[in-house]
Amino acid sequence: MTTMRQDVSIRPAELADHFLGIIDLYRAHGWTHASDPARLRRAIECSSLAVVALDPDERVVGFARAMSDEAFAVYIADILVAPERQREGIGTRLAEAILDHYPLERFHHQVLVAERGAEGFYRKVGLVPVNSFGLTAFIRSGRD
Repeated sequence: MTTMRQDVSIRPAELADHFLGIIDLYRAHGWTHASDPARLRRAIECSSLAVVALDPDERVVGFARAMSDEAFAVYIADILVAPERQREGIGTRLAEAILDHYPLERFHHQVLVAERGAEGFYRKVGLVPVNSFGLTAFIRSGRD
């Protein structure tokens, strides 16, 4: 069950203020992005949109970013929520901030690659597997 707490605000990410909190989120989830802070910072700087979820003490409790051609397509790269704050609706609010910024009426390709186990969350925010449309997705990855 999701418990919605209203003590979180969603705002554009300001790297000067939020970067250390963002790195902490990547570390908390064991993502390799955190092992190279300069590269992660560059990735965020080059993103089309980056938003944070802040608690009342201005602590970063969530982060999401996307890249877009600003005409047709958007790729949602990351959505992270502090493990102790999951199931409060923060991830949903972050996803909605991205999807609202890139409405389907204009951006008919809204793409996301998800970790296994997160499918239910992404379905809840309105995303469906690409094969539901009779399409196939392809990826080239450096992962083993």
